[in-house]
Amino acid sequence: MKRMDRYVLGEMAPPFIAGVMLIVVMLIGNTLFPLIEKIVKYGIPFKVIAKLVVFNIPTLIVLTLPAGTALSASWAVNRLARDSEITVIRMSGVSLRRLFMPIFIVGLLASITAFVVADRVVPRAQHEFQTTQNQMVGYALQSSPSIAANKVFTFDDYAFHIREIQKDPSGDPNKLRLLGVTIFQNPTNGAFPTITTAQSATYNRDIWELQKVVVHHLAKDGSERFEVQAGTAALNLRVPLIDIASTAIQHPDELSMEQLGQRMRALKSTGQDGNQDFREIAVNYYMKLSLPFVCLAFALCAPPLALRFARTGAYTGIFLSLVMVWVGWNTLLLAKFLGLGGALNPILAAWAPDILFTVIGLYLLWRIE
Repeated sequence: MKRMDRYVLGEMAPPFIAGVMLIVVMLIGNTLFPLIEKIVKYGIPFKVIAKLVVFNIPTLIVLTLPAGTALSASWAVNRLARDSEITVIRMSGVSLRRLFMPIFIVGLLASITAFVVADRVVPRAQHEFQTTQNQMVGYALQSSPSIAANKVFTFDDYAFHIREIQKDPSGDPNKLRLLGVTIFQNPTNGAFPTITTAQSATYNRDIWELQKVVVHHLAKDGSERFEVQAGTAALNLRVPLIDIASTAIQHPDELSMEQLGQRMRALKSTGQDGNQDFREIAVNYYMKLSLPFVCLAFALCAPPLALRFARTGAYTGIFLSLVMVWVGWNTLLLAKFLGLGGALNPILAAWAPDILFTVIGLYLLWRIE
C-alpha cells in the first residue's frame, strides 16, 4: 500500500468510527424511548433491557455503515481539498480515480461486512430480540388485568379475532381470559370458513375453554346453512401464548436471504408470483443484498461531490454526507413502498438508491476529471 493510500485512509478512519458509533447510540435511544413507559409501569429488570439493546445492535450496524461511509469519505475529501493537497497530488500526475481508490475499497469492504452481518448475524440477533420483547409481554401479563384489545392473528389453518384479552384471575402467567372470541377455521376445499363465536373463553396451555358457543356453518354462496349452539366447548388449538398476548410484528430481518429465497421460489412454483405476499418477500429478498451495497454507492458518490463543494466551508463534508443519507434513506423507503404496491419491479425497487448514487458519482467523477 502506497503512502498516499495510507494517508487517505488515515483521514477517513476517525470520522468513520465516530460516525458509526454516534449513529448507533442515537438509534439505541430511539429503540428505548418508546419503551420507557412500559419499563417503568411493569418494573422490567435491567437485564431484559440490556438484552434488548445488545441484540438490536447488529441491525443498527447494518443501517449505520452506509452513513459512516458517506461521512468519512466526504470529510476526508473536504479536508484534503481545503488544504490544497488534492491539487498538489493531481499535479504530480495522480488521477482522481487513483486518489479515491482507497475510499472505493473502504466502501466495498463496508458493503461486504454489512451483507455478512445482515445475512448471518442479524436473523439470529433479531430472533433473540423478539424473544426478549416476548419476556416484556410476560411482565405485562403479571402487571395489568387488560393486555390487549381487538387482537387479530392467524395460526395454521385458523384466523382469530379477540375483543379483549385479560390476565387470568388465578394469576397463572400461562392462562388468559378472553372476551368476545371469533375463530375462523379455513376449509381445504376453498369454501367459506366455519365460524365459531364465544362470549368468553379461558386459555390454558393450548386448551381453549369456550363459554356460550355458537358454530356457524356457511353454504357455498356465503349464506348461513345452519348453526350449532353449546354452553361450553373445549378446543386444543396449540396456539402459543405469545401469539395471543404479543402485539409484536415479525421483522423481515429475522429471515436470511436463503430463507427469503426459498419462500419466494415456493410461491412462484405455485403460480402466486403476482400477489402481495410474493412482492413483499421479493422486495425484502433483494434488499438483503442492495442495502449493504449502499456503502459502495456512497463511496463512489461522496468524493467527487465533496470535492466539488469543498471550498464552501469546513463543515461542507458533514452537511453533504447528511444530505446523502437523507436522500438515500427516503429514496429507499419510496422505492420499497412502490415495489410493495406493485408499481415497481422488486429488483428495481430494492436497487434504486444504489443505482441513483452510483450514476451520480460516476458522472461527477467523469466531469471533474
